[in-house]
Amino acid sequence: MQRAALKTPEPDPRERALARTLGLPDLLVRVLLARGIDSPERAKSYLRPELGSLHDPFTFRDMKKAVDRIRVALRAGESILIHGDYDVDGITGTVLLHKFFSLLSASSKPFIPARVDGYSFSRASVEAIKKGGHKLVISVDNGTNAVAPIAELQRCGIDVIVTDHHGTTENTAEPFALLNPRLPGAGYPDPDLAGCGVAFRLAAAIAASLSSSLLQSAEFSEFLIDAMGYVALGTVADVAPLRGENRTLVFHGLRSLALSRNPGVRALMDSAGLLHRGADVEDIAFRLAPLINAAGRVGHGNDAVQLLCAPGYSEAQVAAKVLERHNEERRRVERQLQDEVLQLAAREHGPTIVLGADHWHPGVLGIVAARVAEATYKPVLLVAFNGEVGRGSGRCTTGLHLRNALGACSDLLVAHGGHAAAAGIEVRREQFEAFRLRFAEVCAQQPLSDERIAIDGSALFGELDPHTVRRLDLLGPFGAGSPRPRFATLGVKAVGNPFLDTRGHDVRIRLIADGQILPARIVRGSARFEELRANKGLWNVVYSPRISHRSEDGPVQLDVHDLQAQTT
Repeated sequence: MQRAALKTPEPDPRERALARTLGLPDLLVRVLLARGIDSPERAKSYLRPELGSLHDPFTFRDMKKAVDRIRVALRAGESILIHGDYDVDGITGTVLLHKFFSLLSASSKPFIPARVDGYSFSRASVEAIKKGGHKLVISVDNGTNAVAPIAELQRCGIDVIVTDHHGTTENTAEPFALLNPRLPGAGYPDPDLAGCGVAFRLAAAIAASLSSSLLQSAEFSEFLIDAMGYVALGTVADVAPLRGENRTLVFHGLRSLALSRNPGVRALMDSAGLLHRGADVEDIAFRLAPLINAAGRVGHGNDAVQLLCAPGYSEAQVAAKVLERHNEERRRVERQLQDEVLQLAAREHGPTIVLGADHWHPGVLGIVAARVAEATYKPVLLVAFNGEVGRGSGRCTTGLHLRNALGACSDLLVAHGGHAAAAGIEVRREQFEAFRLRFAEVCAQQPLSDERIAIDGSALFGELDPHTVRRLDLLGPFGAGSPRPRFATLGVKAVGNPFLDTRGHDVRIRLIADGQILPARIVRGSARFEELRANKGLWNVVYSPRISHRSEDGPVQLDVHDLQAQTT
């Protein structure tokens, strides 16, 4: 369990007045104030973010250049190839642009590389682009560091517009135009957009440059609903922080998923059992995204594109069944690999876990690496070899910056990229052992993060009535960068004996304070099971309250993030 700093914000004297002005519970306003939202105007815009608050897409330094080139292609009837990625972010952004160009009666072709060919512009990608006779390529969620492939395409007279959110300033490609909000000098005020979000901003800029009649058409309104749904899927699946523009986009995107008449979206929602109730962030992360991701993991990303682009519901249902079969296969392969890796990891006593094999399926390495990283609290890299080259995925939950650590080993790698907590590598077999040792040395020299769980304030159990807890959902969507409200209550006593859930990861227990008894789930608390059973004293508890429709003890349940035995 990550520990909490039990130093909660001091009671804010503005809480009661702001709560009365807004007509909201004190507990909800307590969270707003803790998160820096301290006026009625800011609170209203936070609780109901408007699409009109998005930044002007032309603040991207290269946006006008990109739009002008695309308009030339539209006038000349050029075929545009959209070069995506095989994950949810890349697939949804690719479909978004393809649908937008279809709305403009333009010729576009979605292209998703095979995972075995590697991330971004591979040799196979370059050959396919040349063979297709395309004069304009737009990347989605990739391309920033594809220096050599993009240079080759540009030399061949093929203009490349990169839309991406990966990469570093080192070895940055020089395409016709580069839209990446994370790069210094990009010009865009919000650096947190996912790849699909950048693609959406490009579509918005193109639309703004065209006639106003397009923006007022029913077809554009329908496209916008679908586009917002795509952005919500890709942003949440890529674990982009839900703050700033991402929060606005996902807020509207969740509603769009429920409203969409798109056959592919409806069939996807139906496969996940969400067609009649809509989706929240957790539904995307654990139901919808795995279905789309399964295509790129054990099949081909094109299978997901075919679903989202299906012309009718019967075709969409057939395509959805394909993703369901891929997902079942993904689960089976994942279970086998996870069991094997956990056994191997038990023998690793260093600061990192770096493992490789020839028989591992490359499509599930990232999922398994994430599970092992969480279980061992070490940086984990898993590599699947094919001949003399291996491709792998890494995950890290310790606070160490994974991409920077890999950068210190770049001379031993063919390629690498990613984020602080997730990355991919390509390494030659002959260099693997040297890389493994170097990576361990680099990680050992970097201190692990001691970042503590932030707390939104103190709360009494008596404040956690179902009506108030339900209204806390107004603060959503919740996810990375925007967690559910977290409160601390001191002097809590456990009632009865704790027990493990069916998976053996979480501990279930009942807690009492202020004369109120509430059921609690201690997230990933199995390591503290014996301590909980032995300590009959008082606890200081940090938790997120939520409504549980399945609990036998009542609708309000506490998800406990940390608890500390009270010593005085």
